[in-house]
Amino acid sequence: MRKSRAKASWKDPLQYFPYTPREGQIELMEFIQDAISKKKNVCIHAATGFGKTPVILAALLPYVIRRRKYIVWAVRTGNETDRPIEELKEIVKRRGVEVFGLSLRGKRDMCLIARELEVSDYNSVSILCKKKRKDCPYYRRVQVTPEILEEPRTFSEILTYAKETKMCPYFLQISLLDHVQVVSLSYNYIIRDDYGWIIRGALPLRDTFLVVDEAHNLQFACANINSDRITLNSVERAISELRKFSSSQTGDLGKKLLKLRKYMVDIGGNLKKDQDATFDPQDMLEKTSILYDDMKLMIKLGDIIHTRQINLGKAPRSSLYHLGIFLANLLDCIDEEGIAFLVYKENGNVVFETWDMRAAEVLAYKWKQFYACIFCSGTLSPLGAFADTVGLENWSGKVITSFADTSKVMTLILKTLTTKGEELEPEMADKYLKAIKMFLENFPYNAAIFCASYRIQNDLLPGIKEITSELGRPLFVEVEGMSGDAAKGVLEEFKQCAHKGRPAVLCATMTGRFSEGADFPGKELEGVFLVGIPFEKMTTRTRLYIDYYIRLYGEEKGLMYSYVIPALRRASQAIGRVIRSKEDRGLFICGDERYAYMKYFQLLPDYVQETARVIKPEYLPSMIKLFERKTSS
Repeated sequence: MRKSRAKASWKDPLQYFPYTPREGQIELMEFIQDAISKKKNVCIHAATGFGKTPVILAALLPYVIRRRKYIVWAVRTGNETDRPIEELKEIVKRRGVEVFGLSLRGKRDMCLIARELEVSDYNSVSILCKKKRKDCPYYRRVQVTPEILEEPRTFSEILTYAKETKMCPYFLQISLLDHVQVVSLSYNYIIRDDYGWIIRGALPLRDTFLVVDEAHNLQFACANINSDRITLNSVERAISELRKFSSSQTGDLGKKLLKLRKYMVDIGGNLKKDQDATFDPQDMLEKTSILYDDMKLMIKLGDIIHTRQINLGKAPRSSLYHLGIFLANLLDCIDEEGIAFLVYKENGNVVFETWDMRAAEVLAYKWKQFYACIFCSGTLSPLGAFADTVGLENWSGKVITSFADTSKVMTLILKTLTTKGEELEPEMADKYLKAIKMFLENFPYNAAIFCASYRIQNDLLPGIKEITSELGRPLFVEVEGMSGDAAKGVLEEFKQCAHKGRPAVLCATMTGRFSEGADFPGKELEGVFLVGIPFEKMTTRTRLYIDYYIRLYGEEKGLMYSYVIPALRRASQAIGRVIRSKEDRGLFICGDERYAYMKYFQLLPDYVQETARVIKPEYLPSMIKLFERKTSS
């Protein structure tokens, strides 16, 4: 221990760090503490596996314990909320400190009545809770007992305890917020105002550190959370629901909804698959004669439907209710800069969407509510671009060099291959399949082929199936829209093949669930072939997004922030599935000659930049043999 630590000042982070520090970890703890002492926010780029979670906790806990501060840890999905609390448990156990924390999950995961009725969508569970709470036996029994406060609790522990004691798990969590010093939750509770009351009511935000994990997702998470849509089918269902009421209750609302149905067909009926356009909300409301009073009536009648369904033991769902909410929100944002109104077809169904592009504007004021914010990710760089796109001011940044052993890494950028253009031409598809075949023939280990899009994956999949069949290698395919359980099963089977000595191939996209968040330690994944660069297809949506960012940041930055950097982050995430520790080795085939362009190349991981070679595809076999010799010695 360094001499300066001999007296172990009150904010010494090593008092709370539960492991033997590795290279760079003490430096990052000190950087975080130095920044927050100057009232600055913090942006951290560090690869997965560095140990960001215990490092950040150890840096902040002195302020929590000695200065009565709090920590809110925000993650992308509910499934990721347990990780910070698991690390907090280790700190409590190994360092003997008294800190209480919990991972917070929403009603959909925690409502026992919803589980009994098999109600699983958030809106229905929320309505069910609101209407049944007064008579809910689980809600009435909620009380905080000393035993639940004995140590930090993951959501599953709270759920199990609540079931055993017949309490409401969700409101037990809410009650426990009065006792927490650390709480982990999803982005929703930070981004959405209608969720944020939970945290605002329990913690003094001006004395709270906000940690945002996998923060590179914020730019698009904000758009997804604050956007909404209706479909032609949902309008049809709303019309059907309306027929259950008398004309004295509905007035001329039915005629107006028929006009809305016709309007949607006229605007979107002739659109082709993958084609989108815009609609004019003012024109829509004028031509359908729908007024604000009509929207309130839809919500009122939908609420009556909810009550009827609950009384029948059914899930409270109403298209009429959602339509009223959608139209009221649409009315509020007609003149808002940065909100787009899109129409497209999805599985033959016409969709009208209100799409909020305003990440920086929406998020900027939220960061100012907290004492300090810490943003971290393995693909946060370039930090200035990240800060701009999320509206962050007054920050200090730290880029942690990757721990990858470059002697165990090889990157090959292939000439003559590219997915540039609207379609993948047959000649180019054949070139890709020949390169993929050379890769798989000469690389007898678990490997992944990550395509730039599902469209490209579908173009190549018949050929990939033929190649893997010929080589006798199991093939696992990510299917668009597959359920979480199905995806988990595919992932586990693929991983097991490596341990059984039967190397498999995973075919997925750089925009799907396997390219980010999935862990493949050791031999579970040793090689990746990237088919193209995952730029967004140049649709109306994409053009509107680029145009909006150009208006905000100018042409050069606007294009980089909205189009280029997000694509290269996706590619980097896919590459990052391989290197999870210093012992891992990795072969990366960047199957698009554009990866060698400097403006794209400089956005790839440092270990990729340090080991990259640009070659013709026909040299793949000899280079893979060189990789074998290099990494097997």
